[in-house]
Amino acid sequence: MSEILTVTDLCKSFSDQPVVNSVSFGVRESTTLGIVGESGSGKTTLVRSILRAIDPDSGTVRYNSRKGWQDLHSLSPKELLPLRREIQMIFQDPFASLNPRMTVQAILEEPLIIHGIGDKESRKQRVAAMLEKVQLEPSSASRFPHAFSGGQRQRIGIARALILEPRLVICDESVSALDVSVQAQILDLLASLQSELGLTYLFVAHDLRVVREFCDEVLVMYAGNVVEQGPVEEVFNNPQHDYTRLLLSAIPSPDPDEKLEPLARDGLQLEKV
Repeated sequence: MSEILTVTDLCKSFSDQPVVNSVSFGVRESTTLGIVGESGSGKTTLVRSILRAIDPDSGTVRYNSRKGWQDLHSLSPKELLPLRREIQMIFQDPFASLNPRMTVQAILEEPLIIHGIGDKESRKQRVAAMLEKVQLEPSSASRFPHAFSGGQRQRIGIARALILEPRLVICDESVSALDVSVQAQILDLLASLQSELGLTYLFVAHDLRVVREFCDEVLVMYAGNVVEQGPVEEVFNNPQHDYTRLLLSAIPSPDPDEKLEPLARDGLQLEKV
C-alpha cells in the first residue's frame, strides 16, 4: 500500500516558543493515523500546518495527489486551490463550524460553488445524495443548523467535508464534543465511508480508547515532539516511552470495581526528545 502523505522535519513556533519540533511521519493510503497527546502537545498546530491553514517555519509536506506527488508548502495559493478538493477537514465543534444563518443546502453547496462544480440543479442533487450518504434525510437541506442534534450537526460537517470527493480527511477531535453513544455512531459512519470511498484519515484525539478501536497506526506527541509512533496494537501493548505509558495508565477500565491508578507524572522521565 503506497503512502499518500509524508511529513519531514516540520517545525512551527509562536513567539519563539516551539510548538511543533521536527515532526516526521508518513501515512499510507486508505488507513487511519491517530495523533494523540495532551492539550498543548502540538496536535492541532501540526495538522493546521499540514493543511497550510498556518505556514510552518520549516520542513516539507508532500502529498500524493491524483496528479502525482506535490510539495504543499512550495505551492502558491492559486496552485494550492485544486488540492483543497482532495484534502478536507472535519472540525471538533459541530455547531461552531456551521454558519447558523445558512441552511444545510447552502452550507453543503458552498464548496461546490467555490470550486465551480455543476449548476444549481446538479448541486442540489449532489447535496441530497450526500445527506443520504451520512444517514440524514434529503429534506434536511432546507433546515438550519440549530434544528439538529449534536450528532446530526457532525454528520452535516462530515457531508461538507466529503462533498468535494477528497482523498485525505483530517478529523480534528471530531467526536470529542459528542456523547459516548453518539461518538460510536459517528465512528461507525466514518469507518463505513472510509471503506466505501477509500478515504485516508488523520485522526486527532485525546481519547486513547477511541484511537485503539478506530486507528491503524498512532503517533504520540509531547511538548511538540513525536515521542512514539507505530501500529496501534504494538504501541498500546508495548509502549516504549514514559509519556506513552503515562497516557495509557489513565485509561479507565470497563470494570467499575477496578480502581484507576494512573502513573504519577513526577515519577516519569518526560524529557523532550
